[in-house]
Amino acid sequence: MNRREAKRLAETLAQENARAMKSMRIKGHPRPYFLSHMLRNDEEWRVEAKFGGLTVDFHEKRRNCLTDVRVGSYRSDQVRGGALGDNATDVESYDMLRMPIAGGQDGLRHAIWRLTEARYRESIDDLLHRQAINLSYVDEHCALASLERRPPLVDHRPGRLPEVDVDWARDFVQKASATFKRYPLLRDGAVRFGAVNATRVYVSSEGVSLIHSQPLRTVEIYAWYLSPEGYGLPHTRSWLVTDPSELPDLKMAKREIGRIHARLEALSKAPRIRAYSGPVLLDPKPAGLLMHEAIGHRLEGNRLLSSGEGQTFRDAVGEEILPPGLTLHDNPAMERFGGKSLAGHYPYDDEGVPAQDARLIEDGVLRGFLTSRLPIGKRHRSNGHARSAYHARAMSRMGVTIVEAKDGLSDDEMKRAFLEEIRRQGVPFGVRIVDAYGGETSTDSYNFQAFLGDIDLATRVYPDGREELVRGVDFVGTPLNAIRGIIAASSRHEVDNGFCGAESGYVPVSTISPALLFEELELQQKPSRPLTQFAYPMPWEKS
Repeated sequence: MNRREAKRLAETLAQENARAMKSMRIKGHPRPYFLSHMLRNDEEWRVEAKFGGLTVDFHEKRRNCLTDVRVGSYRSDQVRGGALGDNATDVESYDMLRMPIAGGQDGLRHAIWRLTEARYRESIDDLLHRQAINLSYVDEHCALASLERRPPLVDHRPGRLPEVDVDWARDFVQKASATFKRYPLLRDGAVRFGAVNATRVYVSSEGVSLIHSQPLRTVEIYAWYLSPEGYGLPHTRSWLVTDPSELPDLKMAKREIGRIHARLEALSKAPRIRAYSGPVLLDPKPAGLLMHEAIGHRLEGNRLLSSGEGQTFRDAVGEEILPPGLTLHDNPAMERFGGKSLAGHYPYDDEGVPAQDARLIEDGVLRGFLTSRLPIGKRHRSNGHARSAYHARAMSRMGVTIVEAKDGLSDDEMKRAFLEEIRRQGVPFGVRIVDAYGGETSTDSYNFQAFLGDIDLATRVYPDGREELVRGVDFVGTPLNAIRGIIAASSRHEVDNGFCGAESGYVPVSTISPALLFEELELQQKPSRPLTQFAYPMPWEKS
């Protein structure tokens, strides 16, 4: 989408916004006091190949619109529970989110009219439902306003989106995936390329009009190794960037497949650990994952407004929740770190608020939360962290999460501190987690307050410094116990780009973290069951 087209869309949205605010009403019910439209224009490409054969060749242009109609007043409206449950797919408006991708503006105006009309009726219904609930239950947040006011803001700088060379992508995935044929025990695998050119057009009844764009590019290598003993070992290596020049070329991808095979072959012969509790050294990427799951989600301010949330740190502002010397902040205004692009970067959030650096924990002391325009305190100001995907109402989410350590140690010093802790505890070994590829956490009040990280590569480290690969475990824990066990951090940071899924949908995020040494962390066994071997060889495998 070029700048001219984006500005025309913004003008059409603003016209429809003003028309709705002037004339939209249902007798006996409140008129809207606030209305916003977030039009998301995406062009996506996906290509995938297995063992040299192209299996996916996908291209799509799509538009959808997230429309927010508020009824009542800034003081009190229909949104409740921190908006965590505003993601229903069984409402009328869900089937009206798709917008025309081409043609005259009248088609778009009709789609916006129909969606806004449905959202208005749903908002009135939500307001009546909230009033009915208040007949039986006390609203413990009744002293807080429902929406923060924002001043008018206009920024129409969409930026130039790089073109996608689809012919190169097809050739790349086919030639790279053909490399799997060199390794007979790689029984399945795929090389995938993905690209999204995204443009966001936001307008509101407060006079906000924003246009911004961002490219996302991905390369993913997936391999599945079946050991002679029947253990299936999956592995995924991925690159998620906003700068296409950071993607691997064909030579690098082939070399990475060879490394993956060697790693899986070694892992298949490594001893299994059933369970473990003791000193653990997390390399930077797994450390970032743990901080994201154990702390980050619990600092999302919208959760403090939901009675169904555990609200671990609700009353802990001003208290020490991390060891002194550790600082945690989230700054989605950052575009790059250490020469790498940050997928979690954005200039404005999905409520039209500029991205800001949220100072969460400083020198171990909790200072604040990630916030949206839903006030969590009487002196509330949004720090630009409201985000969502497709139909869900935006809520406070992580963007670019940064862990910093005062007087961080070198890699050699971290290793020595790890060995000293193993010896101090008198345990036979410690565990070093080199790589992890995902995680999850539970923040609900009716569930266990715990988190889990999927370990990709780990080693057993003996008191004399020897290391050997181990397999079969994931790290788990409860947040307070885990973070209070941090005893050292490194000076070296690494970037981890990925996607995070929460109540408001999957959004890109970045974590920048040093390595962390834990006095004690628990590991639990991965689910695993040996498989029978295939009945006959692959086509290129010797019988």
